[in-house]
Amino acid sequence: MLTLAENVFLFDGLPDYIDVAYVNKELVRKGSIAFFVDEVLGLLALPYTNLGKLDVYGRPTTILVMGQNGYTRKLYPNEYVIMYDNNGRYPLFIDIVGLAKRMAIATRVTDINIWQQKTPRLWKTNNNNVTSLRALLSDIDSFEEDVVGYENMLNDDTESILAPAPYVADKVDEHKEIIWNEFLALIGIANLSVQKGERLIKDEIRASFGNTIAFRFQRFEPRSKAVKEIKEKFEIDINVSYYDHLPTTLEEESEKDESISVSLHDDLTNNTP
Repeated sequence: MLTLAENVFLFDGLPDYIDVAYVNKELVRKGSIAFFVDEVLGLLALPYTNLGKLDVYGRPTTILVMGQNGYTRKLYPNEYVIMYDNNGRYPLFIDIVGLAKRMAIATRVTDINIWQQKTPRLWKTNNNNVTSLRALLSDIDSFEEDVVGYENMLNDDTESILAPAPYVADKVDEHKEIIWNEFLALIGIANLSVQKGERLIKDEIRASFGNTIAFRFQRFEPRSKAVKEIKEKFEIDINVSYYDHLPTTLEEESEKDESISVSLHDDLTNNTP
């Protein structure tokens, strides 16, 4: 989940020295990162801590940037640009961990439920039949074609008092798909969460992607604002876009069948930068 969340944006124009994977990691896990120009290394993007007072909007003024090799530098207003991961200005890592825990619980429930389909879980018998009963259950567990029981097996002294749990793994798998689609919408990846047998019409597709469009915008807008400020302050031209390999021109769209991917792309390009 973290890998997907950290790799949905494509930066064009960043200096080769900047580790884009590190930038994406800091944005998702810490919520922001500071861009500034070093006299030797050029444009850098590093995590920071606030040193001074906040402005009237709660934004930092004086900050201290820190590198993995011990590099530190104190930066004053107009010497840096802060890029946020989302308009909420908090680490998306928090939401992703919550969804990952829900996915892990659902996966564990599926495993347990499937395991409980094997045999009855609890048997009642007398002490004289314990060994025979264990041998019988062992034959069942090993998928023997012919299972031989002992003489008194059908008498009242042996009975199953806890049968296998009802099979619900298929329903849990549907629940996992819902969680997964929630996650994809959160990070701005197009997904179709509608369960329907027949072909979906365009209006239904557009409606189903409303959350994706909204979440995509709230992550794209702060990045777009930051790259614009970097260009104004440092005269470095950087572009940012969603990395989705969808058609980008009307000519390309006309060559495609009117499928879900084309309908989705039309919605996204008309509602986000």
